[in-house]
This record gives sequence, structure tokens and C-alpha cells, in this order.
Amino acid sequence: MKKAWILSIFLFLLVCGCSKNRWDIKIDVNNELEINRFEQDLFSVNPDSVWQSVPKLEQKYGAFFDLFNEQIIRIGGTNQMDYDSRLSGFLTDMDITGMLAEVNRVFGTGKLPFSNELTEAWSRFNFYFPEIQAPNVQTHLSGLNQSMVVDSGLISVSLDKYLGANNKYYQMLRLPQYQQKNMHPQKIATDVVLALGTSEFEFNPITDNMLSNMLYYGKLHVLIDALLPNVDETLKWGYTEQQLEWCRKNEQSMWLSIVDKKALFSTSGREISRMVGEGPFTASFSQKSPGGVGQWIGYQIVMSYLDHNSQVTLQQLMRENDYQKILNESHYRP
Repeated sequence: MKKAWILSIFLFLLVCGCSKNRWDIKIDVNNELEINRFEQDLFSVNPDSVWQSVPKLEQKYGAFFDLFNEQIIRIGGTNQMDYDSRLSGFLTDMDITGMLAEVNRVFGTGKLPFSNELTEAWSRFNFYFPEIQAPNVQTHLSGLNQSMVVDSGLISVSLDKYLGANNKYYQMLRLPQYQQKNMHPQKIATDVVLALGTSEFEFNPITDNMLSNMLYYGKLHVLIDALLPNVDETLKWGYTEQQLEWCRKNEQSMWLSIVDKKALFSTSGREISRMVGEGPFTASFSQKSPGGVGQWIGYQIVMSYLDHNSQVTLQQLMRENDYQKILNESHYRP
């Protein structure tokens, strides 16, 4: 019995030691996630008989149909007399129909290539947060206006924002390279989980400062670990391997710089945006740094907090808004 007990402990430690992600556990995957293709339904409308199709779209897509008309493509609501001509103009616009052709080329018109990833992610979300109804997921074409639309109980993916780096439309619009490199289909799953995180676990800090913003994004990236445990780091962060290596090598110097400049408790929106926002690089550091590196540092602090507080569950972490407490109990020493 003693040998068996020692062997079981050894096997347990071996398994734990080999695990790269504490959240990578086996779960029962629920039924396949249904993703409605709004853009396919919309562009099946005959431009010459818009009014005949509007009731069906309103019935199937509810409030999102109004949101799409009024806030995404901004043609106004269906209560306008000229709504039919405005929607018809959108449906027949050469650039829009060209983007639709690209969407169909990249994603097809049926099952989406990322549906299996999101099915697993939603099953894991249900495992960790059974009390929360995960939002429905659908797709649309926005004319490059948004990547994600989050509404009550809904996340909609703008597929034209994920056609692949250097797509001809991105080139025509001269979008910055740092944006284009993450506008590809493999990035959708992590972006959807981020949208889910910001929707279900809103930013509600005790103090809105640099620290709270960094750690909030750190928590969201832990959520990605939990719901997409096999995702590659380059996809999770939207960084190249070289940029990740730069972060690893310069973690200590970046942290000391933040502390020395007393930036950690800054409430300046401009400074916070420069640290955690999107960009070609993080202005507070070298031009070799990736953009938004404050999120990466925040993640390291949150991971240190979890390492030192193994009893903290994912549910507790996502609902913890005392970011000073997380820092204090992280014992973070890069």
C-alpha cells in the first residue's frame, strides 16, 4: 500500500509538472455552438424588394437588426421612409459586395472554421460559470467598422475584419501593419473570449488607475487560458515570437521603470492608454516593444498572485476588483 501511495503521488506530481496550464482540464463538451450568419441572411435580400424581407430579419435578429442599421452601417432605422433605398445602396455597393466575396472565400458560407474552438470555450465557460448564460454568437459584415459587437446576450463577429494580413482591402485603406497582422481568422476565438470577458466581468475597480487597468487585462488573459487552454501565446497576445521574447527579457526593467516613474498609480487616461492600448509599440518603452505591453505585465502579476494563492478559483479571480490586494498578495518580483 505504501509503494502504491508513493507511486500515485509521483504520477500526480508528474502530471502537474508537465501541465503548462492549470485550467487545461478535461470537460464534457456540450452541443455544438450554433453561430448565426447574419451577413448571409442579409445579402440574400433582393435589393429591389427590401420591405418584403425586413420582417423576417427583425424576427430572427431582434434588437441587433436595429443596432446594425443605426450604429454599425448608420443608414437609420426601418421607420424611415427611404430605409429601403438606403439598405439597397449598402447591399449593392461595390466595395461591400467585394468584401462579402472575400468573406465567403475565407470563411465559406456554411460552418465556420472557428466554431469548434468556440464550442469548447463556451462549454468551459459553462463549467466554470454555470450561473451565467453565455451570450449567443453570430457574424456580420460591418464595412470594416468594428471587430466585435457586444450587445445584451450577444456577441457578433465582423468577419471582414479577419480576412488575413495584407488583404487587398486593408492595403487599399492603408491600415497600419500592427493592426493588419492580427486581422486573420485564427485571431477570432481569442477576440471573442476577450469580448465575453469584458461583457460578463465589467471593469469596476475601487480606483481607476494604471494598476487596475493592467491587472484587469491580466485577468481577461487568464480567462483566455481557461477557455482556450491550447491557444498559442502568439495568438493570445497578438505578438510575434520575437516580441514575446523581448517582453520576457525586459520584464524586470519594464517593471522597475513603471515603479521608478511612479506611473503605477497614475490616473491619467492618456498614460493608461499608452500602456495598455493598441499600438505599434508601447511608448513608455523601446520601439522594439509590442503595443499594449502593460497588459502582458498585468498578466504576469495576476499569474504570480495565483501561484501564491492556489485556493483562489477562477470565479473568485474574475470577480475580484481590489487590484491593490492582487498586487500585494502576488509578491511579484520579476
